[in-house]
Amino acid sequence: MHLSRSTRIGVVGSVLALAVVALTGCSASSNAATSDSSAGSSTGTWAKSKGTLVFGAVPDQAGSDANNKPLEEYIAKKTGYEVEYYPTADYTALIAAAVAGKVDVMSSGGLQYVQATNKGAALEPVAATLSSPDVKDPGYYSEAITKAGSSITSLKQAKGKTVCFVDPNSTSGFLFGLYQLNKAGVDVSTSGTDASGNPKFDAFTAYFAGAHDKSEQAVASGQCDVGFAEDSIAEPAAKKGEVEVLGKQYVPGGPLSISTKLPKDVQTKLGDVLSGASPEAIKKAGITLTDGFTEGYFGVQAEDASYYKSIRDLCSTIPSADCAK
Repeated sequence: MHLSRSTRIGVVGSVLALAVVALTGCSASSNAATSDSSAGSSTGTWAKSKGTLVFGAVPDQAGSDANNKPLEEYIAKKTGYEVEYYPTADYTALIAAAVAGKVDVMSSGGLQYVQATNKGAALEPVAATLSSPDVKDPGYYSEAITKAGSSITSLKQAKGKTVCFVDPNSTSGFLFGLYQLNKAGVDVSTSGTDASGNPKFDAFTAYFAGAHDKSEQAVASGQCDVGFAEDSIAEPAAKKGEVEVLGKQYVPGGPLSISTKLPKDVQTKLGDVLSGASPEAIKKAGITLTDGFTEGYFGVQAEDASYYKSIRDLCSTIPSADCAK
C-alpha cells in the first residue's frame, strides 16, 4: 500500500532500454485447499475452504493487517464470502504463502508478484493500487537518499560505502535501487551471501532495514551512507530536513492479484470487486475508513500481467537481484 506521491512521469521505457518465517493462522490441517464443484459454481480450489477468501499483504510497515481491514470488509460485503487475513512477517513469507497456494488475494509490490509467479504461484493481477488521490497512474518512485548535510551528492559516491535497502524482495527498496546504482556506474555484482542469506556486494556494504521507514531512519541517523525508500517515505523525510534526495526512478504500482485456482465465477466476481474498489465505493458500502487505510490507499486502476513486463525485464538485466528466488 503506497502513500501520497508526486506527479508521475512515464519513464518505464528507460528501464527497459537500459537494462519461511512460520506461516501462522492458516497453516493447520483444516486449511487444506478444497474443491468447489457445487451447483451454480465452476470447479476450482480455495486456499482454505469454500466460501472463505484468504487475503495476504506485504507487511512493510507496522499495522499492515489493520490498515487493510476496510478493503477486506469491502471484499466480504460485495462478494458475500468470508475474508480472512493471512499474517506474514516479511516479504519472503508472503511469497512463500502465494507459492504454496495459501492466499486467494494478494496485495504486494510488483517484484513480489514477479518472484511468486516465477516460482509457480497461480496469480493474475486484476488492478494496480493508485499512488495518490491526485493521479490516475498507479506508478510511484524509488528514491535514493542520503543524510541531510552529507558530503555525498551523487550515487556514484556509494562505492565503498554502506547502502541501505529495504529487503531483497522489495521492488522500490531493492530492485530499483540496484538499477539506480548500476545506472550511476556503481558495480552491483555480488560475491555470495552473508550469514543471514542476504546478498553481499563487491562495491559496497549492503544493510537490509526490513521496511521503507526503517531504511529512511537508518540513513537519517547515519547508520547508512546512502539508502533507498519509496517516495511516500522519502519525500516527507526530506521536507523535515532528515534526508536529501539524490535521485529517483519510476516504479510500476503494486498489484492486487487473485488466485487463478479459484472457481472461474469466483475469479470473475472478485476481479470486478477489486477493479472498482475506490475509497468512495468502499465508504458507500458502509465500511468505516480508518486513518491507516486512507493514508495509504487511494483506489485502483485495472491492469493485467503485461503492466509488470518492465520488472521482469529489469530482473533479467540485473542478475544480482536474483528475482527467481
